[in-house]
Amino acid sequence: MKISDVRTMLLTGPDPHGVGGVERPWHILLVRIDTDAGVYGLGEAGNFMGDRQAIAYAREWLIGRDPLTIRPFVRAMLSGGLPPYEPQMSPTATVDGPAAWAVSGVEMALCDLAGKILGTPVYNLLGGAFRDHIRVYLDRSGVADPSDLGQWRALAERVIADGFRDFKFDAEWIAPEVNRDPWNRQMRNDQVRLTVDRLAVVRDVAGPDAEIALDGHFSFDVETAIRLARALEPLDLKWFEDPVPILNFDAQKRVRDESPIPICAGEMLVADQFREMIDRRAVDIVHPDLLFVGGLHEGKKVADYADLNGIPLAIHNNGSAMNTVAEAHLGAACPNFIGLEYHFWDAKWIGEVVRREGVPLFDDTGHVPLTDAPGFGVEIDAAIAERYLAPGESIF
Repeated sequence: MKISDVRTMLLTGPDPHGVGGVERPWHILLVRIDTDAGVYGLGEAGNFMGDRQAIAYAREWLIGRDPLTIRPFVRAMLSGGLPPYEPQMSPTATVDGPAAWAVSGVEMALCDLAGKILGTPVYNLLGGAFRDHIRVYLDRSGVADPSDLGQWRALAERVIADGFRDFKFDAEWIAPEVNRDPWNRQMRNDQVRLTVDRLAVVRDVAGPDAEIALDGHFSFDVETAIRLARALEPLDLKWFEDPVPILNFDAQKRVRDESPIPICAGEMLVADQFREMIDRRAVDIVHPDLLFVGGLHEGKKVADYADLNGIPLAIHNNGSAMNTVAEAHLGAACPNFIGLEYHFWDAKWIGEVVRREGVPLFDDTGHVPLTDAPGFGVEIDAAIAERYLAPGESIF
């Protein structure tokens, strides 16, 4: 059996809750790998700048090859080999950025394909499952009118009513109306106070047992991150995510050393960057995303290295149902897994891009249930694909 084609399909539609409770457009880039035996695999890429160009590069390497050569593919695309082997480095001469993002989506489809060929779920390709229900935390960002405490209360009530006990908000969207300078990475005292007051409403509604996290989106300087974390200590948050710029591990360590809240980080990093972050003792919880880390096997490397260092794994998720199911398989195969993110609770079409026969994406307790279907056990929902197909695109 040989690979015969690698294709992509772009879907676009509304994300009603968006960022800060404000609607935005969203795009889903799906990947399909075909073989000459008629078996195919599905994956998802991030649709960032350069993704499709790098996927086209990967396609040239894959055509005519054995679909089970997954790790050699990743190695070839991210690092290359020694002469006379080609390629000798990634198409961008780095191990991150568009090369890693494209490899992430293609490797996901290869894993699905391999599971179908071998007749086993992807989590078995990663060593077997520790659990069959994967805990989800909802990213709720913020509310349309942050000054209205009733909106914060209503949002928390809805999350709990929908069966979830773990959720997250965006620090910069909790009290944005008092931010007077968008460039200096600072929060003044009034913004810190309002952030605490508004999250206190959420904690009051959710109760002491809910796991509430805060995302900093790489926004703050060290002083602000520490001051904000200390102010939030009474709310017993699960973690403070990405408090400082993404690759400044020295700054992140300074925050971790002073923060009473655990520091979670890594959504855009690749495995070697996770190694450095862990070695510098700059993180309490690792947070890879399968759209960016380089695929499931690279994500498993991150999880295993974190586990060796006594660090838990949460999984960032910037994707659709496709990425969610793939990440659930990764979470199943990692003993140190604690939670899988989901953004698009209000954008139902994003959660219906792919379907599993007889199994919903989420159960009524805030988990992704796994099955023993080969691969990821998913198929494209043709009606959703047709309805949300971007202009100029073709359905798989």
